[in-house]
Parts: sequence; structure tokens; C-alpha cells
Amino acid sequence: MTALKTTLRIAALSLALAPFLPALAQSVPAAKPVVPAGPPAWSVTSDAARGVVGIMATSKGGTVQFLGGCSKGDEPGLSGAFSNYQGGGLRTDGQVERVAFYARGEDWQDAFSVRLRYQSGSRSWEIAQTISPVFLSSFSRGATLAVVNSRNEEIFTFDLTGSTAAVKAMRTVCAIPVQ
Repeated sequence: MTALKTTLRIAALSLALAPFLPALAQSVPAAKPVVPAGPPAWSVTSDAARGVVGIMATSKGGTVQFLGGCSKGDEPGLSGAFSNYQGGGLRTDGQVERVAFYARGEDWQDAFSVRLRYQSGSRSWEIAQTISPVFLSSFSRGATLAVVNSRNEEIFTFDLTGSTAAVKAMRTVCAIPVQ
């Protein structure tokens, strides 16, 4: 039943993020290097009528993508999945793996234990249990978000530019309380 709820939650978030998918699918010519105009930002889409917010970002280095968000009808907090990870630092056997999310600022760091499960069909690592709303405060004010595996290896890192707007949308549309 939990797998079904997770699948339905990811499906709802995918619908909310559908406007971004064509941009992600476009290929970049190999002859021209892409020079970003600024730091990567979290993209946000929301549908207040359906009570759904989708957020998306690409990791530093430009490979791993996070697609997630919230739904007003689900447990309050953040759910989602990481895709395009090519390394060997995360389990791929379908078992739950505990990782740490480190939201970091200039002179502070907050750590959160998160459970990920690899889904071979989508080749992604889904958040196995919605991350508590308390995480959103650190996510919103941080500069980076690092994902560290159970062997204390930093797997990938996200710039948190734009995360404040993402959290504001999730709190408003999904009615997630401030904690």
C-alpha cells in the first residue's frame, strides 16, 4: 500500500512538473559548451485548484535531477525522487537506504535522516517516507543541500537558490505548517 501511495504521489507531482519536461528533454549541441547565466535555481509549479506543488532542480555538476513537491491531500512535507545518478554510492537493489540531507548555510548545517529506495522501472531513488515539514525551514534558508550516503560519502549537492519560493508555494498550496 505504501508503494502505491508513493507511486500515486510521484505521478501527481509529475503532472505538476509536465511543463518543464520538454526543456529537460532537449539535447544540447556537443560543439557549443553551455555557459550558465547564473547559479542553478529551483523551479516551482503550482496548481492551487488541485492542491499540488511541484519543484525541480539539477545538482551541481548538472547531472542528477530532483523532481518532487507536495499534495494537499497527502501527509504534509516533501516527497520526490532523484534521477540520472550514474555513480555507485547509492543502493540499486530496491532496499531502503538511509542517507543524510545536509542543508548548509555560511556558518551552520542542519542534518536530516532520509530514507531512499531505488525504483528500477524509473531508474530513480524515491524518498520512501515524506520528509517532515521541519526540513522545509532549513531547505528554505540554506545555500546548499548535500546528499550523503550511509558510508558518509557525499553523493551529490544542490544549490538552494530559489528554494525559498519553493517552500512558500508548498506551505501555501499544500497547507504545510511552519515548524
